Amino acid sequence: MKGRDFNDRPACSYKTMPFPTEVTCPQCGAEIEIWSDEEETHCRLCGYVVFNHERYIN
Repeated sequence: MKGRDFNDRPACSYKTMPFPTEVTCPQCGAEIEIWSDEEETHCRLCGYVVFNHERYIN
């Protein structure tokens, strides 16, 4: 292909797509799914708010 730089990333990169992560609720122990593009989510059982930056701590 003429004029194309193969070092350029495509417009739709896998790093920009949100992905789910399972974390354990620190209050009740239930599994919570939080997406990488969410700031926070609530536990479906006890209502505890889990913040996305906390998922690495728990």
